[in-house]
Amino acid sequence: MELSSVYVTVEDMDRALEFYRELFDSEPVQEEERFSMFEFDGTDFGLYNPAYDGEDAEYGTNCVPNFEVDDVDAAYERTEALAQNVGHDILEVGDYRMFQFVDSEGNTIEVFSVDD
Repeated sequence: MELSSVYVTVEDMDRALEFYRELFDSEPVQEEERFSMFEFDGTDFGLYNPAYDGEDAEYGTNCVPNFEVDDVDAAYERTEALAQNVGHDILEVGDYRMFQFVDSEGNTIEVFSVDD
């Protein structure tokens, strides 16, 4: 079994796409009102709008995607300027350095790096 993708629910697809374009500094490989997707080396990060299907959903904190970066300090600075709620300073646990933030749709996202 291998991870294919993760997705978070979004209330406003346009707002979410704008946020993630800035955060990832890339364009989605799929962009639709119902489901949009960004690709990362074989694993996809999706944005799902349940209202499109007439579904009720709780928005935010429905999944905690975890993204690895080479430079967590640079990612923190870029995210701090973009996200409304960066939870705390960078947490260091051994070689693992991470921070969490809340995206434009209320989802908690984690970013980390591992120092060699």
